[in-house]
Amino acid sequence: MVKVRVSDLSPGMELAEDAVTPGGRFLMPRGTRLERSHLTTLAGWGIGEVDVLDPPPAQEAGVSAAGTDQPGPAEPLKPADFVEQAMATAKGRFVFVDLREEAAATVFRLSVARTARRLARAAAEEALGGKSTPVPKPKPHDGPRPAAGNGPIPSPEDLLREDPQLVSLPEVFARINEVLRDPKSSVEDAARIIGTDPSLSATLLKLVNSAFYSRASRAVERRFPAKVDSLTRAVMIVGGKQLATLALGVSVLPIFRDIPPEYINMKAFWKHSIGCGMIARALAEHAGVCSGESSFVAGLLHDIGRLVLYKHLPGPSGTALRRSREEFTTLTQAEKELFGFDHGYLGGLLLRKWQYPAALEKMVRYHHDLSEPLFIEEPAVIHVADFLVNALEIGTSGEWRVPALLPEAVEALSLSPSDLKGLVAGVEERIEEVFASFFPGDDAAL
Repeated sequence: MVKVRVSDLSPGMELAEDAVTPGGRFLMPRGTRLERSHLTTLAGWGIGEVDVLDPPPAQEAGVSAAGTDQPGPAEPLKPADFVEQAMATAKGRFVFVDLREEAAATVFRLSVARTARRLARAAAEEALGGKSTPVPKPKPHDGPRPAAGNGPIPSPEDLLREDPQLVSLPEVFARINEVLRDPKSSVEDAARIIGTDPSLSATLLKLVNSAFYSRASRAVERRFPAKVDSLTRAVMIVGGKQLATLALGVSVLPIFRDIPPEYINMKAFWKHSIGCGMIARALAEHAGVCSGESSFVAGLLHDIGRLVLYKHLPGPSGTALRRSREEFTTLTQAEKELFGFDHGYLGGLLLRKWQYPAALEKMVRYHHDLSEPLFIEEPAVIHVADFLVNALEIGTSGEWRVPALLPEAVEALSLSPSDLKGLVAGVEERIEEVFASFFPGDDAAL
């Protein structure tokens, strides 16, 4: 066995030990006979060197098995060529998921197929241009070491009380909330109040014009132009209360612009959150358990408690992030052990403080714990949606192992494996479009 720099590896060498990322993520098992695609993956993850079995003399001399010093023409690589590697990677991420459950096993296979396609694309780019697009590294980063003397962990109530930004919300937020709580409010009331905030209005119009609302738009296409260019028309398509609910979620996003980048990549965070919201909306419509817009906003804000932790408890949050990578635990469980509560509980309290509708608070607060609420259908929507975006690696809020899929959530929503496949079909393209509605070409806004 010898230790070899990744840049010096050659196809045909065999791993003597498991290959893991600098953050401890399992990539491929020992005994893997390296191909060019493996070399691309190792380099893309920033791995410096690996242990390999002593190479045969032909390889040491740079000679191929056929006895020539030039490799023969390579066949085009396809996703099928990467399935074994993708499966090994997925197994490391799905360690807390019971793959004996048919629904979970279906999503595992979807994850393997997605990873294989990604690896094939990277290998094809390398073959065509001499360069490869590195396989994305896990986000967020492993986090800095916690500073000494962090002091006692404050209670969730103290965390939310001490941040002036969480107390003094934009005026439009409070006025939208009034519309939602007032049964006598009209369509015109919702449009008028939202219209007082130009940025919020522009975001909502882009969202309503996206493919995300294509079915609703088609339903009224004879009454309105294809392009929705006013809030009044948007309200007629989506509904006054529903558009106000969307506005309630969108209006708080700017509060969390100053999260330290060493803890979370905010672009990845909001992509994860938007993906969760979009899948949650589809789940709610499929199961008929709650409003699609409420489910979208709950998905959008389901991990907002984690942003509060990153912002106000950066040292312990860094410890939780590292523990979830280096030890056999999820980030959610690490939060419970370090703080005495998790991000779902904290996020639910925050929505209660902001006087969000009770259903939204419940969906956020219990999306990792369905044992507490009497009726679980609403939080089950967010639980399943969060599982799917984690499984498919659509953005991240810090969790890189896939949390367990609770069978009671699948049962409560009457989901079949084919339902799950249909929910995620083509979802990435739709997420990109909606993401652009929220953050149009401006990563600085993240």
